[in-house]
Amino acid sequence: MIFLFKIIPQNLLSRLFGCITRIPVPQSLLKRIIQWYSRAYQVQDEYIEPEGGFKSFGDFFIRALRPGSRTIDPDEKAIISPVDARIDQFGSLENNTIIQAKGIHYSVQDLVPSSRAEQFINGSFITLYLSPGDYHRIHAPLSGSVTGYTYVPGRLFTVQDYMVRGLKGLFTRNERLITYIEHGGSEVALCKVGAMNVGRISVSYDSLVTNRTFRTGQEHFYDDPSQKPLKKGDEVGIFNLGSTVILLFPPDFARLDPLKTGSTVKLGQHIGVII
Repeated sequence: MIFLFKIIPQNLLSRLFGCITRIPVPQSLLKRIIQWYSRAYQVQDEYIEPEGGFKSFGDFFIRALRPGSRTIDPDEKAIISPVDARIDQFGSLENNTIIQAKGIHYSVQDLVPSSRAEQFINGSFITLYLSPGDYHRIHAPLSGSVTGYTYVPGRLFTVQDYMVRGLKGLFTRNERLITYIEHGGSEVALCKVGAMNVGRISVSYDSLVTNRTFRTGQEHFYDDPSQKPLKKGDEVGIFNLGSTVILLFPPDFARLDPLKTGSTVKLGQHIGVII
């Protein structure tokens, strides 16, 4: 399977798949597709359906939640999960090493190819996997300001378990968009990792959209007046199909809760504290 994914044109197929999901579909057919998908992936009935219904499957996939569906931990020092997801890995960084899976590691600098990476050495991290049935909007894990981003074009390997366990440096090979959020003079990195059939990753604070036909790496940092303020729980971006979020914290910034790999978290759930 890993060999197959290495030889197929992942990015082209993902763009085509994304285009297909945005094609308007008759309501009678689309409702059947949504019902089947919801049963297959246990999608909860907690979303807002637009007046007149969804126009395409892509519209359904990036559905918004009904108000009150998630509770954002109000504690000023609380760090919340930015997504609905499964916890794959978490912990402290030994120098610059991040755990991908048992026996497989990668470096902070490979994940974040930027001068900003140095500040996360000896910090902490958490890797969150979004399944096809999860809510796919991404929110701020803490209050602060968006200081900038790093966009890294790359491959679009699937991020299913067998690939995470078998392909070294998976998250550093895939396309990713890293948002930097400043809080109290320190920055947190919110890394959004693309995957097979993730046609696009978009963000709320900029017009940047990933997985275009012609792609070049970009890095941009905003002047103080241009930095976008965020409240904890504000929307930051959207996965147009499922993937992975990796949060990076600098040393002595965060203390993660006694989490459990394989367990699930919901947007707004307490996952740590600012220390």
